[in-house]
Amino acid sequence: MTTRSVMRFADWTMHPETAPEAPAMVYELQCTTCLAASRADEDFETARDWAFSHVGRNPSHQGYRETVTRFWRMTLTD
Repeated sequence: MTTRSVMRFADWTMHPETAPEAPAMVYELQCTTCLAASRADEDFETARDWAFSHVGRNPSHQGYRETVTRFWRMTLTD
């Protein structure tokens, strides 16, 4: 049996998800010295406060990696 497929090229755009039910962005900071990390939270201040507390307890831990989770939407353009 022969199966036929129809394929076409399409243009898509990508943009941050803005639907009311879309999840909020999530922030997390990780110490690059010991790899300890803040909890992931929708409020960046939570991660920032953790980093200030962590460096206060560990003055030599001065480098941090930020992880941001943002949700995106693909839209077919005409």
